[in-house]
Amino acid sequence: MKTCRDMVSERGLSSLDMRSVAKACHVALGSLYNYFPSKDALVTATIESVWQDIFHMEQCCEQKPFPEYVRWIFDSVRQGTREYPHFFTAHSISVASSAKEQARKTMEQYFSHMKAGMAQSLRADPTVRRDAFSASFSESDLIDFVLSNLLTLLARQEDDCEVLLEVIRRVLCPA
Repeated sequence: MKTCRDMVSERGLSSLDMRSVAKACHVALGSLYNYFPSKDALVTATIESVWQDIFHMEQCCEQKPFPEYVRWIFDSVRQGTREYPHFFTAHSISVASSAKEQARKTMEQYFSHMKAGMAQSLRADPTVRRDAFSASFSESDLIDFVLSNLLTLLARQEDDCEVLLEVIRRVLCPA
């Protein structure tokens, strides 16, 4: 997987093929097929490996105040875009049709993990106003809003998420 991550970092997902990975790993092509029955399986495993490398979720403590947890996610993904610049470009996700669904599921899995971490951080944050949420504005609504805006900021290659953090503070924290 390290070799595959290096290839994705240098040239994007489209650079992965069974022959070049086998050659770079100094193994026979047939040996690689023992671990990955197809290119799609290799690409999917690589996508998951890149997301794991970016997030190291076990390294973050959900006990952080909610705005700091959001900053950590932003900084982690922003650093990932530096380490894997070709991974995040729109054309890099143009993988084989059969792999697209699995790649999408893998990405959604990481988004769900991010949302779960945000929810845990939000609930544990003692500075959050208890009346911040209502029937028409739930914790889940806020988390969806925050993730959507984080992804937009990252797609625009913004250097920070301070405006989003200020909005969060104004919505959640007592005046």
